Amino acid sequence: MENKKYENRAAYAALILVLTVLAALVVVLGVASRRARPAPDAGTTDQGTHAMAPRDTAEHDPDGRTTDAPVVKPDTDTREPAETKPADTQPEESEGVDDVDAPSELPEFTSPVDGVVSKAHSGSVLVYSLTMDDYRTHTGVDVATSAGADVRAAAAGVVSEVWDDPFWGVCITVSHEGDAVTVYRNLSPESNDASLVGRQLAAGDVIGTVGESALYEIADEPHLHFELKIAGENVDPCDYVTFNTSDNVHD
Repeated sequence: MENKKYENRAAYAALILVLTVLAALVVVLGVASRRARPAPDAGTTDQGTHAMAPRDTAEHDPDGRTTDAPVVKPDTDTREPAETKPADTQPEESEGVDDVDAPSELPEFTSPVDGVVSKAHSGSVLVYSLTMDDYRTHTGVDVATSAGADVRAAAAGVVSEVWDDPFWGVCITVSHEGDAVTVYRNLSPESNDASLVGRQLAAGDVIGTVGESALYEIADEPHLHFELKIAGENVDPCDYVTFNTSDNVHD
């Protein structure tokens, strides 16, 4: 009986020893395994995936998700900025080029018809009109001559208009250098030639003949009503043209 008890105790002791050894072995193996495992680096998570920086996530995440962390890109360009010169705003002066805005000079004007001035220019003072029986301004000069006398261009220019005015009769306008325009009124019906428009004229070229078509001045003797405009303003033709003047000119 004593032997049986002794054997049981010995078996229990052996079992406890084996279990103790196994437990110690497990503990030793676990510690050794932890020591042998490499330490995780900064770019590795516990799940073994690469932890990308916020900028990498924004660029490479297939879902297009971004992080809330601000991305600060260091300024790696240490080069000094190149020295820049202010733009030269001074316009280059061109040599030998005329000023395109400079007004051209007036041409030399000659009398457009052979005759004498019977009524002078009056831009502000009212003069008597025999036809209208009243006093009014007179924007040109009347050069008395015979009906059918040749009317000539007072200077070189281009015919700009030919028309039949209901009150001034047949009229022709010629444009000249210096922003000058001459107007010829009270011409004959034969002078109403539209083909003249655009024709280049030399001073003295015949453009029509004197008529009696101006109803405003029908009571006056046959004459050419001649006007001169510079820059769009009527001026006294006698200041630019030498006319023969009669002794009975109406001022």
